[in-house]
Amino acid sequence: MNALRPFRLDLGGGEFVIGDELAGNGPAYVFLHGLGSARCGEKSTSLLAHATANGRPFLRFDLRGHGESSSRIGKVAVSELITDVVRVLERAGPAVVVGSSLGGLVGAYATAARPDLVRGLALLAPALGLMSNLAERLDAQGRLWTSEGQGFAVEARVLADAKALDERALPGRLRVPTFVVHGTADDVIPHRVSERFFAAITHPDKQLWLVPDGDHRLNTVATTIWQRLDAMLTRP
Repeated sequence: MNALRPFRLDLGGGEFVIGDELAGNGPAYVFLHGLGSARCGEKSTSLLAHATANGRPFLRFDLRGHGESSSRIGKVAVSELITDVVRVLERAGPAVVVGSSLGGLVGAYATAARPDLVRGLALLAPALGLMSNLAERLDAQGRLWTSEGQGFAVEARVLADAKALDERALPGRLRVPTFVVHGTADDVIPHRVSERFFAAITHPDKQLWLVPDGDHRLNTVATTIWQRLDAMLTRP
């Protein structure tokens, strides 16, 4: 079995991301975690097992501000995270991008920017609608709270960057097969947000799976997600 190897990607200005990768054949799965999480969560571990069993390459990394990567949450703008993902895809692509929550949002923008580096896109409970009203989600001390109960201060430049993102145009910019998964019991991002986003995707190769009673994490159906994703990307 191929070993999972750590890597560091320097971004300039002292900034960097830390991740690990598995060699294999075919397009790599690139996993992007959610806000306040890190690369070694349950879903990424499940996807790693799936990639290993199928001899596929795999890559995951801590978004800047998370885990072992540089900076802190609330200091890194979403547009910077998008640029970071493009840098990683230039290393690993063409790849199958799998993004959870914030990772789904960032992965969608990166895919729209560089469709040549993406063979397929899976959005798991993507954090759609979060950025446009980010300022309104802060508490009296200017902190944003994650679903895991973590609170952190958000810089003004990050709020301005989030507000400038054009999420309305995003679904029409996706030019790759796209699989959207959302739980009907998600209490963080309503599933109807993903339904509207999915309806606005103009690329004909798309699928939506609304998981009955599924929560925001979707950990219990991870294995089925990978199977459905593979089936979608390999069908004639």
